[in-house]
Amino acid sequence: MLPGHSAQEPSTSPPAPVEAASNEDTMKQVIDPAKQIVRAAGLTDVFGGFSFEACNDQGEPPYRGRLDVSFAIPGDVEPEKYIRQIAETMVQQGWQDGPPPGKRLFGTVIHTDAVMAVLSQHPVAREDGALRIFGECRNMVDHRDDAVKDVNVTDQLTS
Repeated sequence: MLPGHSAQEPSTSPPAPVEAASNEDTMKQVIDPAKQIVRAAGLTDVFGGFSFEACNDQGEPPYRGRLDVSFAIPGDVEPEKYIRQIAETMVQQGWQDGPPPGKRLFGTVIHTDAVMAVLSQHPVAREDGALRIFGECRNMVDHRDDAVKDVNVTDQLTS
């Protein structure tokens, strides 16, 4: 041991358990931030669909909420510039620019401590924008056999 340094015991305590989220909380975790983005950025012609997404390749719990939103890009604005303006607006609202540490995604990414949002031009309808919001992997309900996989939540985003 070097002079002036003390030995430290490695931490042997396990990480704190993550509190499971209900289906309602999982939905709310991604819908509320989407509402914030829609309002703050003044998005128009909004359509939103919610789904539960497995956080592993087996399709087993845990699940996270995923919200896919489409919106109109004004015809007089270059799409990438408009998407960047949305991200900058949200950074001014307290979001962080870029992906969370360790994540690499295609598109313009912003995040909070609980959710990550990816903004891009819609891959098919090029006159539209696409917003995908991903929540935390805390829902332990098995959604593999859900009768309805995607829920239209447009009314919640625009009310």
